[in-house]
Amino acid sequence: MYSRIVVPLDGSDVAERALDEAKDMSSLTGAPLHLLRVVDPLAYQHASLTGMFIEGEMVAQALADEEEQARHYLAKISSGLERGAPAVAADVVRGPTVTAIVRFCQPGDLLVMASHGRGGLMRFFMGSVAEGVLRQATVPVLLIRARNADESS
Repeated sequence: MYSRIVVPLDGSDVAERALDEAKDMSSLTGAPLHLLRVVDPLAYQHASLTGMFIEGEMVAQALADEEEQARHYLAKISSGLERGAPAVAADVVRGPTVTAIVRFCQPGDLLVMASHGRGGLMRFFMGSVAEGVLRQATVPVLLIRARNADESS
C-alpha cells in the first residue's frame, strides 16, 4: 500500500504526536518509518534582521552544529520506535522547511505530520508548515491535529 511512512519532526512535543499514528500505520501496512528533520538555512538569515551581524563562517558552523544535533535527536527517537515498527530510517536535509519536506517524499509515500495548530497572528507571522505541505504535497498527507493542554484526550 505505502512504500514508506514519512514523519517530519522539528524537535517539538507537538511534532512527536504524529509518531503514534505513524507507528500504527507502519504496523498495519508493513511500510518502514522514515523520520525526517529539516535544517533551514533561511532561519539564520532572519538573525540579521534583529540587529545581529553574522559572518558566513559562523552561519556554516551553526548549520553544521544544528545538523549534528538533528542526527542525535533522530537517533534517539529511532531507537525508541524500533521495537514496534517494521523498520526505521532517518534523514537530515537542508532547505526551506516546506520545500524540503515535499521534495523528500517519493511516489508511494504517506506523509504523517502534526500541526502546531497556530492561528491568527501567530500563523500570519510564523507561517504554517502543515498548511504549506498540504498545498504542495504530491503524496497523501495524514495531518494529526495538535491539542491544547487544556483539552481532554
